[in-house]
Amino acid sequence: MNAETVSLHELVDQQADREPDALAVVVDGEELTYAKLVDDSRRLAADLRDRGVAEEHVVALDLPVGPRLVAAMLAAGRLGAAFLPLDQRDPRARRDYLLADAKPAAVVTADDVLVPETAPEKLSDRLPRVASPAAYLSYTSGSTGEPKGVVTEQHAIVNYVRAAIAEYRLTPADRQLQFASIAFDIAMDEVFSTLVAGATLVLRGEDFVYEDAEDFLRLLDKRGVTVANLPTGIWNQFGLALRQTPRVSLPAALRIMVVGGEAAGADAAAAWHAASVADGFRVVNAYGPTEAAVSVSFAELTADGPVTIGRGIANVGLTPVGEDLLPVPAGEIGELLVTGVAPARGYLDRPEHTAARFGENAEGRYYRTGDLGRVRPDGLIEFHGRADEQVKVRGGFRVEPGEVVRVLLAHPGVADAVVLPVDQGAGRVLAAFVVAAADGGPQDAELREHLGSRLPDYMVPGSFTRIETIPLTARGKVDAAALTALLAAPASQPTAAPGTPEAVENAVREAWTLAVGVEPEDDDADFFDEGADSIGAVEFLKQLRARLGVAPALRALYASPRFGDVVELLARGDGVAPADR
Repeated sequence: MNAETVSLHELVDQQADREPDALAVVVDGEELTYAKLVDDSRRLAADLRDRGVAEEHVVALDLPVGPRLVAAMLAAGRLGAAFLPLDQRDPRARRDYLLADAKPAAVVTADDVLVPETAPEKLSDRLPRVASPAAYLSYTSGSTGEPKGVVTEQHAIVNYVRAAIAEYRLTPADRQLQFASIAFDIAMDEVFSTLVAGATLVLRGEDFVYEDAEDFLRLLDKRGVTVANLPTGIWNQFGLALRQTPRVSLPAALRIMVVGGEAAGADAAAAWHAASVADGFRVVNAYGPTEAAVSVSFAELTADGPVTIGRGIANVGLTPVGEDLLPVPAGEIGELLVTGVAPARGYLDRPEHTAARFGENAEGRYYRTGDLGRVRPDGLIEFHGRADEQVKVRGGFRVEPGEVVRVLLAHPGVADAVVLPVDQGAGRVLAAFVVAAADGGPQDAELREHLGSRLPDYMVPGSFTRIETIPLTARGKVDAAALTALLAAPASQPTAAPGTPEAVENAVREAWTLAVGVEPEDDDADFFDEGADSIGAVEFLKQLRARLGVAPALRALYASPRFGDVVELLARGDGVAPADR
């Protein structure tokens, strides 16, 4: 490490030296001061060192989100090692794959440190160092059908954290919510911009359960959150809810909402501003790929202004370019090229993929994002979607459909398959089109179980459509339009008198289909097994209220997710939440 490079743990240590008794982390009533957090991280670092962890090793974090996980992140940095956070909600098969690919020197669990039998390898031997030690390892989907490890260095994440602190205007008085999946790089923003600023990190905890925008805001108010970062899908959805229920206001303490992952909606921005009560309330749109240290640009979204992704942060360039990687003429759309200190080292053990996306030019190191953008006359950049097959689903998770197809084809009952993104009430999800290897083929539940045991829930398609052959265009490519046309809206249900059992069942069926993307086959259809997640649950309850004026409490849905259970619950009026509560 050169003398000018500083690491994340050193910046947090400085905060602990200044204000040792300040609150660093709070969750479920537990509070951790900066002094205690730093002390815990030093103890864990000593334990890791004794077990052979050294610079450029990987330390996997396979434990629930909590103070120990935050301390483990800092502990890895003290040794010059990179941490790899694993989401406990991901299937065990997915986590096992990441562990095998990362080859960690140690795995930190909730109550122990495990040392794998295989000898660890240094990241710098597998992917050449750019300018500083590795800070963390994260995974994104790859065109080969396997997740790819991305190595981010200390100088890149430190530059980003400093830019985020400046953009969010964070001070020690702030309390920032940690909302994203810990395996999603947005979590690095939430955790480290908070701690480096000397603020308080508010972890969601087990009791952070919400079913709509009003519930979510109530929880933010209860915890005194001043800064929150939401995936675009949820942010847009809550914006719509706020517009429909103008009596709901944001907590007085909430002064900034950060949104990122997909294209933000202008209507949602206006609704968030209209519901704000804090002086100077701000909405910040953050843009950036995993391969370039969280976010590379910020844009302030006003109540009536344009939706843009802004311009590059300090020490980072963001430019629309052509195939020659030269800037396109002003006003034209080009592929967004990231230059400066942000680009990662590349993809772990995948030199061909690294060479295709990373390189050097007159501006220094670059990363080709595959995203499209255009520079407006005012210098701000408009986002214009993806240039390749990569898609973002369920609030901003980036997915290569090829990875889902690969796992589908591993099922003996599947001869061929195509996976496409589709828009539904709960946001963008995946739809699978399957050619069976024999008559009949596997049922939806069997395919969901097969995929769910190997992939995170956001990568499991919301619907499965059987086809005899994959349609092709005149140029020999998959005819996506022909496939999506097969996803016709379900036939309308017969009319029934309001309040009758039949009317309740029809309303639940309609709301279910909009939220899940597929009509329930029978009473035993399980809301979450059908491919829905927490975002879909929020949409489902919202649709029920629109039709019936009532809906089950979210906890009741989690406890009884079968179609028949929901119908029975509403029919007898148990556990319902009035629309005007």
